[in-house]
Amino acid sequence: MNKPNLLFVTSAHPGGSGFIGAGEGVCEASLRKWVSEGFDVHVLCFASHRQYANPAVVDLCASYKTFNQSAADSLLGIIRGLRWGSLLAPWFFTRSSEKNIIIIKKTLTVLGNCRIWFDFASCLGFVPYFTGTEIDYFVHDVVSQNISRRAFLGVFSSQVSKTEKRLISYVTRCHVLSEKDMLLLRSLEFIGEIVISEPKDQRPGTVINGRPISTILPYFEGGCNLVFFGNMQRPENHWSMMHFIIFQFYLIRRVFPQAKLWILGLQPRLSLRLLAKVVNGVVVTGAIDDPVPALRAATLCVAPLRLGAGVKIKVLQMLDAGATVIATPVASEGIAMNERLVVVKESEFVNMVCLYLANLPVTGHEQKQVGGV
Repeated sequence: MNKPNLLFVTSAHPGGSGFIGAGEGVCEASLRKWVSEGFDVHVLCFASHRQYANPAVVDLCASYKTFNQSAADSLLGIIRGLRWGSLLAPWFFTRSSEKNIIIIKKTLTVLGNCRIWFDFASCLGFVPYFTGTEIDYFVHDVVSQNISRRAFLGVFSSQVSKTEKRLISYVTRCHVLSEKDMLLLRSLEFIGEIVISEPKDQRPGTVINGRPISTILPYFEGGCNLVFFGNMQRPENHWSMMHFIIFQFYLIRRVFPQAKLWILGLQPRLSLRLLAKVVNGVVVTGAIDDPVPALRAATLCVAPLRLGAGVKIKVLQMLDAGATVIATPVASEGIAMNERLVVVKESEFVNMVCLYLANLPVTGHEQKQVGGV
């Protein structure tokens, strides 16, 4: 008996290497789930040339094809999506160019009866072109919530919400990482099935040519080390850490002059690298091959995020490494209670970090809600 087919369309290599983010691990878990349920999975990946497929994942699939996604391709996708609202919500349409739509349609013709899985919001712009097909969509985060939290883009959140609502109306089934995102989808009047798929065992991906962690760990010995890990090209990571360095870290250094802030992760922007050069105690490493030993060795991991939406995989990765994490409510959204996750509002963040560094007891076996949060 032939296996059922699933066409898995993504804008990042599942479990990829190179220019990767936390979402690739979630993408890989989704792909493995379909394989384990007996589907022949056929992957179409529209991704940057800086990303590389994980050979172990490729071997799982019935077929795996990659297509380089250039800036021009993304622009063509946005232009094609004008009637769906791409002018003020371009994030959904960067993959939905005419060329890519034709590739998907030709693949469906070859496969015959087939379900489609769209992964990442940048693929959501495809869905109006495939009506009549059973469509699963993985909601890594609800984009309209993310936009509403950004200072300069928040004014467009209403339009983004309308566009997101319109697009997901074509989806048969949405998969989310938390109950919070399920409720957000219902607020967008999505009436289809919603499946909660809590992320588990989210290990950071391998970064080709990343700085060896062995060159960093010796500087941790005997020190007071605060660690943040994430893709630093992402605005929520970049701007949150810029704010933390300028307005909060110096206060921690007043109490603990030996404290160091280590910012690990891909693509740190020039402004962050320059700031680190003029602020004592801040080290920006750039990409590293494996952050897990640093997360384990940290005195504390910090997640002072002020922006973003959805479950923060980076925080789960810190916890899975065994670290204690001080996090803002934004950073902890959708994450189950954990005795090593301390949630504190931004105004109390410095005090809580200092409390832990002073080794004062903060006990309990539940996720702590500090400062009235």
